[in-house]
Amino acid sequence: MRTTVHPGDTVRLREVYVHESGTPGSPAVVFIHGGGPGGHMWRGHLDRLAGRFHCLAPDLPGFGQSNHLVPLTLDETADLLGELIEIRVPTRRAHLVGLSYGGAVVFALLGRHPDLLDRAVIDGAGVLPLWGGWGDRLVQLGVIAVSPIVNTRPVAALLGVVGLRELGAELRSASPRAFRRAWREGFTAPLTRAELEAPCPTLLVAGENEAVIRESNAALAELMPHATARFVPGLGHAWFGWRRDLHVRMIEAWLSGEELPAELMPEPPSPSAVDRVLHRLSRGQPDAHERSG
Repeated sequence: MRTTVHPGDTVRLREVYVHESGTPGSPAVVFIHGGGPGGHMWRGHLDRLAGRFHCLAPDLPGFGQSNHLVPLTLDETADLLGELIEIRVPTRRAHLVGLSYGGAVVFALLGRHPDLLDRAVIDGAGVLPLWGGWGDRLVQLGVIAVSPIVNTRPVAALLGVVGLRELGAELRSASPRAFRRAWREGFTAPLTRAELEAPCPTLLVAGENEAVIRESNAALAELMPHATARFVPGLGHAWFGWRRDLHVRMIEAWLSGEELPAELMPEPPSPSAVDRVLHRLSRGQPDAHERSG
């Protein structure tokens, strides 16, 4: 039976801003943004796919035009999006596309609400720790240090220097609390038997330079019944910023059950990564329906 962590999710959903394109009644796609920008990051996708899909890209609580709302846990966010699908999609089933933190949210939805999902794309998110031990602690300390100024002009200017000016402008709409929570919970996606056994056909994708996420994807492609793993040569995290056309074509092909673009390379098998994922699973975690908020 589906459980809802937060009893006020339906009320909260009415306050969540949703970017939208396409015609209701067409196959629905919910786009889930990363741990800094809001749903506006998907505007190019919404424009390109509007003729074929009904596209919904919410600003999650604490981000974008929903930054006045208290941020939710990963599981609460999954439940909120489950409510979105049930209320805004006539068939009560939708495709999902998630990037980075949004990919971790998709993993949570696979475990908590598989009955609401058709097909999924998870980009730049995995179930293996990116650094582990002190590495994760140092990164988290860095996030805590940056979060109070994440929506200031100096941060936007710094990102502009390294070629991410647009991202810097979008980060200015994120609340510091939401930014911290997303980065704390989004580094490593949830992993239980429920996620591994989800029947939803899932495309796992990463840039070539995302070594740990690629290992995770290779393992999951072996362990999940309907998963496929691909990588994009020569690029790293958030590669869609450089290859937006390829990203849109990839999503359209996967959600339509068509052949994926030839530019995407098959992820080689990795028995060692499979062992690492199974080891993490064996450590014992709560079931997806039992994790508390």
